[in-house]
Amino acid sequence: MPNTLRRLADDEHLAVALSPVINDIVKDVRLVYYAPDVYMPPHTHSVAQLSTLLCGQAKERTLNTEFSQTKGMVEYKPVAYQHSNQIGPNGALFLSINLDAEEDEFVAEFGHVNWHLSQVKQTRSLWRQLSAVLFNPANAGHVDLEATVLGMFSASKGDTPSFRQPPVWLLLAQQALHETSMNIQQIALDVGVHRVHLSRVFHDHFGLSISEYRQSLAVQKGIAEILSHRQTITTASVSAGFADQSHFTRTLKKHLGVTPKALQTLLAHTPRSGA
Repeated sequence: MPNTLRRLADDEHLAVALSPVINDIVKDVRLVYYAPDVYMPPHTHSVAQLSTLLCGQAKERTLNTEFSQTKGMVEYKPVAYQHSNQIGPNGALFLSINLDAEEDEFVAEFGHVNWHLSQVKQTRSLWRQLSAVLFNPANAGHVDLEATVLGMFSASKGDTPSFRQPPVWLLLAQQALHETSMNIQQIALDVGVHRVHLSRVFHDHFGLSISEYRQSLAVQKGIAEILSHRQTITTASVSAGFADQSHFTRTLKKHLGVTPKALQTLLAHTPRSGA
């Protein structure tokens, strides 16, 4: 995370509802994008919220802990749960689900649920289903969003992952990926560990191989270019380090299941709102 952060401004938060009210429990499902290098001071929400990071980097501080959010991690925050957020240098894209956790059927099924954090495999499936409906409404009849959302919530009530602070040398390796074009061998030499050890420990902590992480950074930068800096897709592709627009399009579709144009159309011109 960068050392210099600025408080989130109204024009640095984009949100679009992906689905109208599904039922009395699932109130809405939103795609939310935050601009790079912003800070949200301690705040609460008036509804319970289930959220997962789709792309980018973010840190959150709650009453109990501070952690870096990663893809596949699902966080549940009950109503009025205080937290603050820091967004990384390439912004962050979240899938956010608002729930009525006081609704009788929800309480009967799940009880009164406290804050928790889990790694859940269903997050990718949920996003794929939502994007399929969003960009092709004819698919709506084939997707049971309620079942998928509540299934993901149920799965998220499993074991809370432990938070291991990465060793200093690993953080230096991560920083090198952000700031240089050094290969794995060069980074390993620079931080004083064997290449194989670096690869193994990096994957253990960040859930991605080094090459996957580097590709993810390029995707994040490309998204920031089109959403925060309002660049054309062609310009964003080059700025993010892709060979051309087609390369960026293929890679983003692989990571998120959508094209840069679809994401730009969806979010770049949505009305802005505060956090």
